[in-house]
Amino acid sequence: RAVRERPALAVALTAATTWSVVGGTSLGREARAIGGALAAGDLEVARERLPHLCGRDPHSLDGPRIARAVVESVAENTSDAVVGALVWGAIGGVPGLVGFRAVNTLDAMVGHKSPRYRRYGWASARLDDVAGWPGARLTAALAVVGG
Repeated sequence: RAVRERPALAVALTAATTWSVVGGTSLGREARAIGGALAAGDLEVARERLPHLCGRDPHSLDGPRIARAVVESVAENTSDAVVGALVWGAIGGVPGLVGFRAVNTLDAMVGHKSPRYRRYGWASARLDDVAGWPGARLTAALAVVGG
């Protein structure tokens, strides 16, 4: 009710929520650092930094495979952390932003197959798939248009 009566408060709340949900530049920073290490021929530094970006074991990866892991991670995280969140923010405002981030985080925490999370991990994984579908399609379209 207070937000409805104060439009400036609504704008500030939406902006702060959007920033915290989408926020951060660490993904781009890590990707650029790994790219710089690969360009300099420093495979060891690239291998050391890769776990900051994705869950792959970097020890057996050569330069092209590390580059591929970086591109895949940036693409997936752009879809999940940026475009998907903005889609749900446009659809549902602050509750859409927070709900999407909660679903995405739950999937990251328990959405994998393991005996411990077997009974409900599948549900969070499927819910994340459904919630991520519009953002993933929009991300793909933007990648095609962007070139």
